[in-house]
Amino acid sequence: MGQVCSGSAVGKQVAVARDPSDQELDAVEMKEVKIPDFDSFFERAAAPLNELVEIHNGIYLSEENLKAAAAAMQGETQVRITLTASGRVQMCLWRFDDKEREEILTQELVDEKLSASVDLHDAYNHTQTAIDSLNQALEQPTNTAPTNYIVKRGRLFITTKGDQDLHVRDVNITLFTLRKELALQAHISSLSEAMAIFVKELAKVEDPSSLSVITDDSGAIKIMAGDHELDLKKIEGLSQPAMQFRDALVELLENVQTAATSVPELVEQTNAFVAEAQQFPGKVPEAASSAELGMMEIPKAAMATSSNVQALSTGPRIASSTTTMIKYAARELHQGVAIPIGA
Repeated sequence: MGQVCSGSAVGKQVAVARDPSDQELDAVEMKEVKIPDFDSFFERAAAPLNELVEIHNGIYLSEENLKAAAAAMQGETQVRITLTASGRVQMCLWRFDDKEREEILTQELVDEKLSASVDLHDAYNHTQTAIDSLNQALEQPTNTAPTNYIVKRGRLFITTKGDQDLHVRDVNITLFTLRKELALQAHISSLSEAMAIFVKELAKVEDPSSLSVITDDSGAIKIMAGDHELDLKKIEGLSQPAMQFRDALVELLENVQTAATSVPELVEQTNAFVAEAQQFPGKVPEAASSAELGMMEIPKAAMATSSNVQALSTGPRIASSTTTMIKYAARELHQGVAIPIGA
């Protein structure tokens, strides 16, 4: 008898602090200056910066999915969120059974699982509270548009901003901690540990002795079998948990490939916008006058302009963080392949 996915609506806005180990970045938002030329510029300037954010987060979430998949190969429980037709979020804990079928845990099994760790129990409760708060917010009458979102990479992805943006953010932050705690139950805390478990599973259907991990001149990561690239998608005979890992690994490599080809140009575009933006604070008085802003609106326009210039200046840091993440992935995958099977 399976557990019905939970998603009751009892609670208020959750003030959630991001886990220190959670490296997901929030999208960069530009404040409205109310000077048409300024707002148009900042909207264009934010576009390549948010592409960098999306690439960064794609790589990072792929890495986290690898850890969850490796834990699943160890028989560990996983968490899944789904949406009802009305947009309400539901959460389930599930695992692969002995016949590799997906089994949703009953409430009794959920309670038993959570009793294994205080941190895991707290993470689950915090996630449920954040979900309850979002579901309740959806039912509140409002004169403004609701947030629209979908489930993507196991989290909520906002497609249209609205009243529930902060609630969605809280759900995603708590989900990260819950997934981390579940992976820790299987002693998975790094990509190298995750990769070593996959190689052990791979050895059941392929000879892993010639496997290696390289980084090509563009920065892309490749899994090699001898002197040719291993086509992960064509590997047959893997268990369901191993296929979940394989799919997450393919996604990671594709995201790194995207970064390798796109990041240099996006950084160049961002740097150009940052350089141009430095001139905008000094132009506020004249531009505000041309836009016929009132005396009370000019200081607000100046503050919004300064805030936007500062937000744009994070571009180099985001690019550097993405590059560091790619190097980490390559190093960890290489180490995971090198760990002797059974070690």
